[in-house]
Amino acid sequence: MRVSAKVATQRQRYFLKLGESMRIGKLARYLSQQEAFIDTSTLELARPVQPQQRVQDIDIQAGDRLVIFAAPPGNAELPAPLNPGDKVIKLIVGDTVVSSRGKKSLLIGKPDPSREVDIDVRTFISPKQLNFISRETLRLEFDERSKTWYAQRLGRTRILINNFELQNDRIPLGDESTLKLYRANEEPTNPAFRPMVELKMVTETVQSRDDIIYLEQGDIGVTIHVGVEKDSATLNISENVAFGQVITGLASHMKMRMDGEYQLTHMRLLPPQTQLSSLTLAPDEFLYAARTQSFATNVLVLRDLNNRERKYELVAGPEDDEKLIGRRPEAAIEDPELDVDLYDTLMERSGTPNGFKGMSRRQFRVFYRASENTWWAQMEERASVPLYVNNTRAAAGTPVQLTSGDVISVGATVENYVARLEVEITAKAD
Repeated sequence: MRVSAKVATQRQRYFLKLGESMRIGKLARYLSQQEAFIDTSTLELARPVQPQQRVQDIDIQAGDRLVIFAAPPGNAELPAPLNPGDKVIKLIVGDTVVSSRGKKSLLIGKPDPSREVDIDVRTFISPKQLNFISRETLRLEFDERSKTWYAQRLGRTRILINNFELQNDRIPLGDESTLKLYRANEEPTNPAFRPMVELKMVTETVQSRDDIIYLEQGDIGVTIHVGVEKDSATLNISENVAFGQVITGLASHMKMRMDGEYQLTHMRLLPPQTQLSSLTLAPDEFLYAARTQSFATNVLVLRDLNNRERKYELVAGPEDDEKLIGRRPEAAIEDPELDVDLYDTLMERSGTPNGFKGMSRRQFRVFYRASENTWWAQMEERASVPLYVNNTRAAAGTPVQLTSGDVISVGATVENYVARLEVEITAKAD
């Protein structure tokens, strides 16, 4: 039997009193509206499993899974529902968008076993930068009377909002702001220092009650757990195996310590139309939703300036990396060694059948240096077509550092080019 298993490193427990007609789908959408990292249309039914039970005892069906909770839940309360006139704040970098949803106060920082945050900076910050970020970095709070979001610096991380350096006093935010984070020993006003991350903060006003999901209050008590899931595995297990053996094997595979605090649960998705009144939950059973937490990787975007809809994304992880950029040998023959094949860009620019041959097959490489969190471009030694970064011709074998807004041109001169690419350096959830 094949079944997927995950480990949840953290979880929170909510207790609600709801009406009989409440449906699971509406409850899931309400959670999605309230929680910054939940986006789901239904919930799972969680049933605890004992180590001595065997696989054949719990009737695992297609779509079911196992979740190991590595720590007991912490009790929490959902924020008050949004009202017309309230403002939702969104943090945006690249393709990553995190919304406050229904929360009126957001702590941004790095979580640890003793501290939870509302927005994990790992969503935006590349791995090599984390040591330079304060555990508690920034607090965003919504003032009900003025209907305004405020920002307040908490740690030692230097913070610019719209080029104004934040101190310990809170400041009001407008409809759109730019947030930049710098190391504690860097001077943000000095252009020699680049921010670790640059985000947009956008506030949007809730227009009507039709946009808001409200829960019908009642007498049915419901316990909901929300977990942060990490490691996963797909298991091939015999129906006669005891779950204690499954847990031991998973712990070994994932290199985890399993002490007396863990809990193994059997998860089954509930149909969204299921009414709470039709569920009979045992005292130790609960409803469950996973947070869709994802973390930033380092991304270099090369955008075709002759067709801005076309872009090439190069992703680097926490280690040094390099990517090769060039063009295929023949129109119908792709080159698997290329990380970026500029065939489409070259063909559109030239408009001739062999237009893609206007540059070298292996034109240049880009390098990611993890220790510096920087990207560099370097023309290949054997490339016969010149490479320019902005207006400067790059020498073969000599790397040139790239920054957002740089323009890379390939061609005989800067003006007489066959490909022109704009550089954007950002982070992306992965």
